[in-house]
Amino acid sequence: MSSSWTRRDFLVGTGAALAAVQALDHFHPCCAMAADASTASSELFELKPVADGIYAAIAAPRYKVNSNATVILTNDGVVVVDSHSKPSAAFALYREIQSITKQPIKRIINTHFHWDHWQGNQVYAEAFPGLEIIASERTRENLTRPGAGSGGIPYIEKQLELVPKEIEKLGNDLASATDAAQKMRLEANLRQTEAYLEELRQMKPALPTRTFDRTVSLNVGDREIQILLLGRGHTDGDVFIHLPKEKVVATGDALIDWMPFMNDGFPEDWVRTLDALEKFDFTQIIPGHGGVMPKEQLAFFRGYIADLVAAIKAANAEGASLDEMKKTLPDRLAAKYEQGMSKHPLGRYRDRIGLNIEIAYQKVVAKT
Repeated sequence: MSSSWTRRDFLVGTGAALAAVQALDHFHPCCAMAADASTASSELFELKPVADGIYAAIAAPRYKVNSNATVILTNDGVVVVDSHSKPSAAFALYREIQSITKQPIKRIINTHFHWDHWQGNQVYAEAFPGLEIIASERTRENLTRPGAGSGGIPYIEKQLELVPKEIEKLGNDLASATDAAQKMRLEANLRQTEAYLEELRQMKPALPTRTFDRTVSLNVGDREIQILLLGRGHTDGDVFIHLPKEKVVATGDALIDWMPFMNDGFPEDWVRTLDALEKFDFTQIIPGHGGVMPKEQLAFFRGYIADLVAAIKAANAEGASLDEMKKTLPDRLAAKYEQGMSKHPLGRYRDRIGLNIEIAYQKVVAKT
């Protein structure tokens, strides 16, 4: 996997990136960020057919993570679900989409407000006048609300303060590293982070233009696309994209193929929301991260959250402290969940179980 560039390479590469953009009919040069321009599109995403005219863009594991996307072809343009963490990633996926259709992209759907699912909106908005950006009303509010969590315009501003500190730490870690493999990994992470900071500094956020506060069914050309609002889960504005004819659902991060990020979530509601999703007729899941999954994976993922909540409640009833829970519960739940939650380089069970326990405890027991 190739890494992103240093600042000097970024500036040199901008010319090449803009030349590539100008070769595409729909893109204005201002739309392309050059941070990943040296990285082949196929190294950032694998575009996998899931059903007739439905594709899963599976994001490659990277230090500066991108979300998956769902690409829906219709006879009235292309619909893309989620736009990744940065404009350059959105541009890279657009190049992949160009390999399967020359139809314009007419609609973007953001499943929730987290940074890695919407910060590429601007690429599509600048390239396609009249583009609809669709989200729940709550997601639209979270994108502008200070303190909403790990996303939105206020979070971009926060990252502009935090990412330089991250770069400094990575640089220090690289300087002190002695293992060759570790040095290579840190160097790649540092370059990705430097390039990401350049994109943050140039970002022009594109917010939803159409919102819903309930489940709706859209007829887009020859496709029926259901936008499901089923309750709180990963955030308080999650939507699921259901394609009833094709029996496919795109879930954003409300259902993923590794350990959940729970910081902005509602664990008990999350279980009930997945219960509601399970009642719909689908056979394949395009998750927010990880590979395409069968419907049966929903029960496994929901079971993890339900069992985590139950274990925390039981331990609390027995008088255990949070620190004691963080020592005992990982091993207690490991037999059932560690292997299934550790299939990918990112988001593995042991990497996140401690934080999951802490966050779930605060939300379920401490009620904060």
